[in-house]
Amino acid sequence: MKSLYIFFVIGFGAMTFSACQTNLAVQSRSLYDLSEKLDSNSINGFTASNIYKDDYDKSVWVSPEAQCVQMSSEKINVFSGSGSLKITWDKIKGGCKWIGVGFGWNNWMSKDILDIAQVSAIQMKIKSVSGSFKNLPVAFALEDYNGLQCYYGYQAGLSSSDFNDSTWTTVSVPLKLFNLESKGFDLEKVKQFIIQLEGDGNIYLDDIKFVRIQDAK
Repeated sequence: MKSLYIFFVIGFGAMTFSACQTNLAVQSRSLYDLSEKLDSNSINGFTASNIYKDDYDKSVWVSPEAQCVQMSSEKINVFSGSGSLKITWDKIKGGCKWIGVGFGWNNWMSKDILDIAQVSAIQMKIKSVSGSFKNLPVAFALEDYNGLQCYYGYQAGLSSSDFNDSTWTTVSVPLKLFNLESKGFDLEKVKQFIIQLEGDGNIYLDDIKFVRIQDAK
């Protein structure tokens, strides 16, 4: 999927990671009708706030290495709406160099987050499929339409609690943590949101959206 990437290992403990890279092998995606209705929630005039709600559609992708990661639509274990995503992965056992999932929300149209970069966070709901755990072995990234990707690795302070199979845990990642402007990221041409997967895991994922930092829970 990538010819260049930042390679790191997230251990069982919490870690902090913030970096950008240029993705030379940009995944080919189509742009859809510009008249597509935007999300109703608005932050400083930004209306494309819902990254993932219910549908596993053409704006959602998963790495093709099935021996390392599988993603499916889930209709029973749902935080809100009619659907969520079930993601199961084992990067080491499957022998994969890179795996992840991505969201080109708003029909892959270019998104302008210039006016919300300092006041918003990307928030999501996560639930364990079985058992409980403290560390989520992933890194979050935003990619612009120039192919630049900026990452921030999961750490415990981003979540509302540990993860379990009974309740949904909220994970909130303030955009400021990505250091987008200092890395030359084009805030007016955002392409997609990416979750890079490390180690192994088995989770339900739902309700990914932009929220004001004071509204992050």
